[in-house]
Amino acid sequence: MNDVDETIATPLPQAHSLCLSNLTVTAGDQCLLREVDAVFPAGKITVIVGGSGAGKSVLLRLLAGLCPRHGDAIRWSGKITAGNGSDQSEAAKAAKPAVGIVFQQFALFDELSARGNVQFALDHAYRRKGQSKRDQQSWTAKQWLEHLQVPQKTSVAHLSGGQKQRLAIARTLAASPDVVLYDEPTSGLDAASGRLVAELIRQTQADYHRTSVVVTHDYETLIPIADKVYLLDPQAERLVEIERERWAEIPELMIPARDRGDQETEVPSLTERFVGPVLEQTGGALIAALRLPLDLIPWVPRHRWAARFTMHYARLVAGPSAWLYLIIAGLIVGFTATYFTFRFLPFRVYTQPLLIDELLSSIGFALYRVLVPILGTILVAARCGAAVAADVGVKQYGGQVDAMKTLGVSPRAYLFLPIVVAFVVGTPLLEMLAFETARLISMVAFSTSFPQVGPYYWELHFDRNLIDASQAMPIGWQWVLAKNVVCGLGTATIAYYKGLAPKRSASDVSRSITSTVLWTTLFVLTVHLVVALFEF
Repeated sequence: MNDVDETIATPLPQAHSLCLSNLTVTAGDQCLLREVDAVFPAGKITVIVGGSGAGKSVLLRLLAGLCPRHGDAIRWSGKITAGNGSDQSEAAKAAKPAVGIVFQQFALFDELSARGNVQFALDHAYRRKGQSKRDQQSWTAKQWLEHLQVPQKTSVAHLSGGQKQRLAIARTLAASPDVVLYDEPTSGLDAASGRLVAELIRQTQADYHRTSVVVTHDYETLIPIADKVYLLDPQAERLVEIERERWAEIPELMIPARDRGDQETEVPSLTERFVGPVLEQTGGALIAALRLPLDLIPWVPRHRWAARFTMHYARLVAGPSAWLYLIIAGLIVGFTATYFTFRFLPFRVYTQPLLIDELLSSIGFALYRVLVPILGTILVAARCGAAVAADVGVKQYGGQVDAMKTLGVSPRAYLFLPIVVAFVVGTPLLEMLAFETARLISMVAFSTSFPQVGPYYWELHFDRNLIDASQAMPIGWQWVLAKNVVCGLGTATIAYYKGLAPKRSASDVSRSITSTVLWTTLFVLTVHLVVALFEF
């Protein structure tokens, strides 16, 4: 790390210990910890080791505040409190510690720059009682990056693994947490890189005097920097403190999680395999619909960041690629509706001169009120819904959603609300673009087929059922707008909740995209069917 000028040095906060009292944790029907008491000392590095499947990651998420007490998969009871070296009173212990986490996969926001990632943490930093914002932020994002030697002009996606690790640490420390958690910080690294990461953790703790908890199975690399070591024993369901003189025995003390694969399991029935998931998804959709008014309350921690995420999703939903998509759709529907109507008109030679004006007005009405709205909203639901579900799904799988939560930011503030705004505004605009394109190609197709009457005749009759001299807007624009807004709102909600569902693998992200396309398309068709019953 670089030396820092004393004039800009951030003051060291008073270190807080992290205390577990009577903690019991269960995952499904398996108990991971039972009535555990443990203390992670203030300003020290505590390393928690254990075999694969012992529950280390679950414990880390619980310490980070990412597991509700009565979750679907994880349930826990007991207390997690903070104390400090000088005050062990009940009032001090009752205080909730501010916890930051350096995720195993870094959980960096790829759409933001390195400076943007750190600035996000600074703008949502933990504010302690009696501390002003000016006192809290003594370093800028640039100074954090310079100190931790993170390139500022390289995109986050192109940073090396070590640089991403430093950036993740910079973002975590910028939020000024009392406790810093490290999730398998040397996972996937070679021995030399692992030692560099261990030294970085040790130096970070020495420089900033934060209480540090490292969860790992790589005891050889990380034990040397520890001040205290706990072993997560899956058989005893305890956190066992290992005395320093016994650290060399840790390889023999580590016990693998109990293998449950040899237990007899009941084969699920067809109803459980197929009907169950459908009912679960339907129930989830109903719950999401009931919560929608609450989720749409426009409360955001920082309006600047809400605007930034809104612009991100606006580009994703209604960006140039979506324009091209809807323009091509408009060209297709406008051309086919005009050309083939006149091309395959029964008894064309006799009926066409008599019906040409009525057919044009019908084509204009059908394109504006029915064909383009249906096609446009279906394409927006499929294309844009899938894109948003993929974006949110990657954020969920990559830990960015959890990173938001550890900073005290609800995902609905910077994800759901911006997504809804992007769809509610973008869907009518894209549909209007498709209609104007369909209108233009309709005129071209008609003028080419009937050069003797030309575009003036087309314009005179195409808009006859749409234009009323007494009003500025086309006839029926309220119905068209309502269908677009409802379809946009529903697509946004489905894409968000499908993307936000738990993701354990990349295939889960893929399935959420496929499911989003299916459910949004069905929703849009249902909306048009129901509205048509009242509209016509």
